[in-house]
Formats: sequence, structure tokens, C-alpha cells
Amino acid sequence: MLYKYRSLDNFKFVLDILVNQRFFATTYEDMNDPMEGAYTYDQNMPQEAIEAFKKHYKDIKFCSLSKIPDNPLMWAHYSNGARGIVIGVELKNGSDSRQVKYDGPSHLLANKETTKERAKRVLCYKNDFWGYEQEVRIFAEKSKYVPIKVKQVIFGEKADKTEKSILKKIISNLDYSIEVIEKGTSYDG
Repeated sequence: MLYKYRSLDNFKFVLDILVNQRFFATTYEDMNDPMEGAYTYDQNMPQEAIEAFKKHYKDIKFCSLSKIPDNPLMWAHYSNGARGIVIGVELKNGSDSRQVKYDGPSHLLANKETTKERAKRVLCYKNDFWGYEQEVRIFAEKSKYVPIKVKQVIFGEKADKTEKSILKKIISNLDYSIEVIEKGTSYDG
């Protein structure tokens, strides 16, 4: 299972995930890390190759998930200080998912062909200080959404009681097999 940390601040986005069983995919430019998508390249790399790479790079859409459901830093950064949720999901068959490597920016070699696949590989590198995220990137090919199957919803310990109650009701009406978890307890619909 993979996990998406979410704030409840924009409730309609959470509802879209639960009701439509999908994650919105975006480009690297809209990610929170200002160094997202950074790369270096050989001095002798032809300008046409660099421009072709940039075109592929800007067109690729993906979403970021984590392999871990309970990381305090992730709760703080992506779930509004544990006021949000973590959504545990399974990916649909055929999903293009890749583990992020925390070796710093990728380096483009001049003797390699510029392709969309190469751009995806480069997007799977981040600086080592993000390693605690244990991130997996899922690439969207023909849509701006990645199809998923929601398996769990974990409420942060500071989640609003009213929002929690509403979401529990919605989840139980959507799918009784989604496991709802609160601080140390489990609720199955």
C-alpha cells in the first residue's frame, strides 16, 4: 500500500479522491520543493537536445505518494500539522510507479538520447534531505489523474471532529471495505 498525506483545508479535493478513486497529477513546476526537477548536464550537450528535454520535462504529470503511513514530518508538512488525513491506496494495474532516489539532482549526459522516458527518470531524483519521505512517483500518461483504489483513511490526531464525522459518514456510504483509522483505533465503516 502507498500513502497520500492530505490537508482537509480544501475538502472538495479530498472528496474527489474518495468518490472518484483518483489522485490529481501535476507537473514538477507545481510541486512544493523549489529544487524539484533540478538537473545538471554536460557542457557539450547540444542546445537542441536540451530544448527537447525541457519540452518532455514540462509535459510530464505525476503525483507523489509515500511508502510510510505515519511519519511525524510528513504529518506536519502535508497534513496541516496532523489536522488532516493519510489516504492508503493500491494502484491500478499498469500504473507507472517509481521509487525516488535521494542522490541529489540527476545529471544528463550528452551522449544519451532525449526522450520522455529519460525525463521521467530524471524526475525521480531529489536531494538527500528529503529521504524521510520514502517517496514513490506515479506518472499519469493520458490524463491529469492517476486511478487508485482507496483502502484506508487515517485521521490525524488533531483532525477536526466535525470534519472527521462527515468524512466517516461519506466513506461508509461509499465503500464499507475502506478501513477508517483514528489514533490507536480502527473503524470498518
